[in-house]
Amino acid sequence: MKRPLLWGFFTLSLGIIGVFDHWPVWLLLGAAVLLAIMPFLLKDTKISQVAFVLGLFGFGVVLGSGAFPETDILGSFYEREVSLIGVVNDYPIRTENRLMINLTAREIVDAGDENNRFNKTAGIRATVYYQSDEDNAEEHVSLTTNEEPQFDLAPGDLVLMKGKLSQPSGQRNPGGFDYGLYLKALSIEGLLTVKPENIRQIGHQVRLYDRILGIKHHLEHQAELNFSNDVADLLKGVVFGEKNINEELGQSFQDAGVTHVLSVSGLHVGYVFLMISSLLFILKIKKQYWILFLVPALLFYVALTGFAAPVIRAAIMLLCLTGGQRLHRERDALNQLCLAGIIILFIWPAQLFQAGFQLSMGAMLGIILFYLPLLYAYEKHRNKKRVNPKIKAGPVIQGLVLTFCATVGTLPIVLYHFKSFTLMSFLSNLLVVPLVGAFLLVGMVFLAIVAIVPGLAPIISVPIEFLGESIVVVLKGINDLGNAVNFVRISRGGLSLAEMALALLLVFLFSGYFYLRQPYVRNTVLSFALVLVLIVAAAPLLPRNLVVTVLDVGQGDSILIETPGGQNYLVDGGGYLFERSNRVADRVLYPVLYAKNIRGLDAIFLTHNHVDHSQGVEELIFDGYPVENLFMSVQTNNDELLNQQLVPVSLLKKGSVVKGRDGVTITVYNPDGSIRPVADEEQNNASLVMALSYQNFNLLLCGDVETEVEKQLIAELQAESDERDFQVIKIPHHGSKTSSSLAFLQVVEPETAVISVGANNSFNHPSDEVMNRLEEEAIAALRTDQKGAVEITSNGEFIRIKSYVN
Repeated sequence: MKRPLLWGFFTLSLGIIGVFDHWPVWLLLGAAVLLAIMPFLLKDTKISQVAFVLGLFGFGVVLGSGAFPETDILGSFYEREVSLIGVVNDYPIRTENRLMINLTAREIVDAGDENNRFNKTAGIRATVYYQSDEDNAEEHVSLTTNEEPQFDLAPGDLVLMKGKLSQPSGQRNPGGFDYGLYLKALSIEGLLTVKPENIRQIGHQVRLYDRILGIKHHLEHQAELNFSNDVADLLKGVVFGEKNINEELGQSFQDAGVTHVLSVSGLHVGYVFLMISSLLFILKIKKQYWILFLVPALLFYVALTGFAAPVIRAAIMLLCLTGGQRLHRERDALNQLCLAGIIILFIWPAQLFQAGFQLSMGAMLGIILFYLPLLYAYEKHRNKKRVNPKIKAGPVIQGLVLTFCATVGTLPIVLYHFKSFTLMSFLSNLLVVPLVGAFLLVGMVFLAIVAIVPGLAPIISVPIEFLGESIVVVLKGINDLGNAVNFVRISRGGLSLAEMALALLLVFLFSGYFYLRQPYVRNTVLSFALVLVLIVAAAPLLPRNLVVTVLDVGQGDSILIETPGGQNYLVDGGGYLFERSNRVADRVLYPVLYAKNIRGLDAIFLTHNHVDHSQGVEELIFDGYPVENLFMSVQTNNDELLNQQLVPVSLLKKGSVVKGRDGVTITVYNPDGSIRPVADEEQNNASLVMALSYQNFNLLLCGDVETEVEKQLIAELQAESDERDFQVIKIPHHGSKTSSSLAFLQVVEPETAVISVGANNSFNHPSDEVMNRLEEEAIAALRTDQKGAVEITSNGEFIRIKSYVN
């Protein structure tokens, strides 16, 4: 076994994944047996190496069990008022409408039951909301304050807090962000919503790391004092990996495909290494002693950046390289990468599922595997007909090849997490990365100088401000160019296994890993490539089921329908009654559509014109997202959508039928009458009520109709009861007490009811009366505030229902 660390990293990761995915014991044991057998298929395998690999698999299971326990350690405190004593871990994070404090709780006591106590340590994120007039008023109406809190907390402060503890939300929609898993990687187990008056400092602890955080806080303050907002945020981002920066600036980097420069990584550690080694060279310190200076300097920078996984990975690899040179050991970058990964997962197992860790490992793996082979292949091809066969690739070609290799390693991860990739990233990396590198170097020098001589800041900040503004201008130019050429941005979900295998096969092929002059090798590679191409091409043609996903859009409605024939419909688009500045398309709809690789909608149905149903529809259409048809109620009063010229509009009423090409039909039961726009207060009862049917499966979609319309529907539904048996109903009006009458539910007689509703909403939806009726009628109720998105799958006979939050 040539690289036991490679096997070790793989098996350690597999053990953590097994626990995270709740593998049964027999599967874990089976994996262990396979891992014990597989190394013997390789040459020169030793028993000690097999023991090492199995030991790391066992460690992975143990580490995973600790990071993802079966029983939540704070489960008995969720949704309850508690008091806690804890130590502040970092300076409070201030955003537009909230203040967040990360702390380690030492004691948690249930305010309603003092016997319910937790006396161990647990990471908690406390949040104070302070804009009750608009943002978050719906969900946090009783927990906000009109003014920004003005207390001053610092790392090491011992605090007493009283508030409501809740569980961090997991992935709530297809393609959605798993906030709970993200916090788990930060060792945060619970969320506390607290008022300013319920936070009291009761002491202070002196810790070494807090002093480092104090230095970081001081340097960030110097950046804010001496630079414009954009340049200060840029400096904090590239030096410290600060996440709380200007949203528009961060989006510019993301659109250009260079957001990695704002996340401290190997690039930043490389520049730190360059600065220190240059200084040591100038001071004429012998190379054999460099490691004595590099270790504390890199450890200090790792601490300064909050122990970010990519920084730790790069620091470990650099120290391995330097130490190996000192000991005259052969360099093996792949072993170094795997060693770094093993160390990080030993400390923070949940990092395995974080985009930052995956991108750092993937980029480095791509560079290790492909950079030198591709560069060699390029130079060999370029010099075939030249007199001088020793001409080397220049810095531009080297930069392009390096970017390509890092992209190959990260593309599957980028598509999985961010659902988007831009070809402009090649140009961006060539132009922006060198500029950011220079900015990082001079920025570090600036911070070091002003930390000692603050009076020099106004003088030396001028050229740095110019360089920072230049980076922003270059970014804007690249993004403007990218927007003018639409094809450069790819928006889709993660690659399938076949797509990933095909892409890797091609890259290995072009990198010269296969000796194609041998017929056996050539035929084998060609055969694998053809099989993979056929699998990728045939996948969309395979028979599929009907899939209906009731999305979690908060206090609103949005339902995605995917038909067996490949047609895609959206019923309503959700919207935010109190947060119109937030785009539901960006937060929910686009991630869902891209995750499912839906590149256009065959139709959108807007049940009625209330913002909690229409906002997302308007955003999709006016963004230019491909939509073939827009269906609305004959009583809609949405003039903006009626008069737009982007998508053909059809108005539906009772008796209208929309037929798909695969036997899926949508039959309209409401409203009745001719075209007659009605006022906003009458829009609920003007809602489209529709039956979605596929063979023997039927789903009733009720919009926001109330009992007045339900009475009209009862007779018609009774007349059809022999023809149409509803298995599922989307409860009208979010479970309001003005809907879902007993008579209506008894006529529909569904097995399952889905309620689209926002958590802690100010309307008290769903009402207790409706929930009691559903229970009395033995109808299973699934609420999106509790279950996240609800996915209903049917082959026309049987149905399977799953929720995104268990």
